[in-house]
Amino acid sequence: MRQRMISRRRMLQGALAATATIPLLNSELARGDETTAPKRFVVFYTPNGTLESQWMPQGTETNFTLSPLLQPLSPFKAKLIPLRGINMNVVVNSNIGSEHARGIGGLLTGRALLRGNFRSFNSNNAGWSSGISLDQHIANKLKPPTLFRTLELGVQVRDAEVRGRICYAGPDQPIPPREDPYDTFEQLFGASVPGQGQGSSEALDRLRAQRRTVFDILREDIADVRPRIGREDRVKLDAHLQSIQDIEARLAGGSSSSGGGPTPGTSCQGPALGNRIDLSDDANMPAIGKLQMDMAAAALACDLTRICTIQWSYAESEHLYPFLDLRGNHHAISHQWDAEGKAQYSKIHTWLAEQLAYFLGKLDSYQEGDRTLLDNTVVLWVTEISESTQHALTNMPFLLAGSAGGVFRTGRFVDYLANGGSPRQLNDLLVTIANAMGTDDTTFGDPEYSTGPLPGLT
Repeated sequence: MRQRMISRRRMLQGALAATATIPLLNSELARGDETTAPKRFVVFYTPNGTLESQWMPQGTETNFTLSPLLQPLSPFKAKLIPLRGINMNVVVNSNIGSEHARGIGGLLTGRALLRGNFRSFNSNNAGWSSGISLDQHIANKLKPPTLFRTLELGVQVRDAEVRGRICYAGPDQPIPPREDPYDTFEQLFGASVPGQGQGSSEALDRLRAQRRTVFDILREDIADVRPRIGREDRVKLDAHLQSIQDIEARLAGGSSSSGGGPTPGTSCQGPALGNRIDLSDDANMPAIGKLQMDMAAAALACDLTRICTIQWSYAESEHLYPFLDLRGNHHAISHQWDAEGKAQYSKIHTWLAEQLAYFLGKLDSYQEGDRTLLDNTVVLWVTEISESTQHALTNMPFLLAGSAGGVFRTGRFVDYLANGGSPRQLNDLLVTIANAMGTDDTTFGDPEYSTGPLPGLT
């Protein structure tokens, strides 16, 4: 009898397109159509800058110590590149918008804002960005063969003006992020979430009945292949399916895993989230963020997308953090420059670093040959200003994680200001990432501020 093979490409076609959940396995029975794992690009945005003295690492390129605000990333130090000396001169001297608005508008576009009437801090003349963002540019150039060309996710972004957008299809063309994890799950995995009021049209009911859940649709393939693959592959397969099931259960108000991730072959245990999460409640930011990060990691692992942005809140964020026992809002705390204010501000930004560490851990848990999903990805962690007390747009606290399949030389602190060095420009960091992903660009964004790829990263 001819043995059945699960092809990665086949699972992204037809009825299985929206429910593909099986990662690449080592077994020959499960080999896909690609001989090497694809490269991925992720942007991880957090708001309101940082405290430079507590963010910048100390030491030399290969012998450095992570700073207090970066300590949560210690388990991934060998896969990081913290950067020092990156300026955003493309927006420094503009008189359109506040520093927060200019910063977020130029982060991924490398271009200044257009004039408009959006309010931002002490300005009311900000418009949208004047260029395409890097994620969309890479997708246009490389045309990845994935179900979702790009995936834009948000965590309580709320602001629908320039302060709440990092992605642009072109000049004056912002792309809103998906902020509802229930919608994200429905779009990515094609299974309705029980009891969530999804509507009752006959067509939608038929569609959901056809799609069912991920596990019902894949049962035959899994049952056929599982007994004939090695123990390591069975563990990987079970763990991956369990992680998707965990997301589905949490969305439906069921139980979720606690601690170090899914346990193969067992049901999820732990506290229930209860009814549908209130997306407007600041106290729910951790739960919403975890769901969005879990689904982003799964979508990348499933090859549903190769380009993803995760946006936490908005520039100049006034988000509250009751789960950190803080009373003031984020932006107000960022301008409380006494010892108490800096301690509260550091508490917020340590927590944000913990969220990035969680996401990197999810990516690193997927094995792809002799590398992990994190190794085959480049994650760019950005914020819209640097030193919060000064609204600065120079010496930005940017960090890379993952090597894009071995392109970036990680485990180093790249300091362009060391030994009397000169600052480099954001635009050149963006073109470096584009090249790492496979484009032939020589500049990106405003060419006046782009001279080519940055030295010392690859």
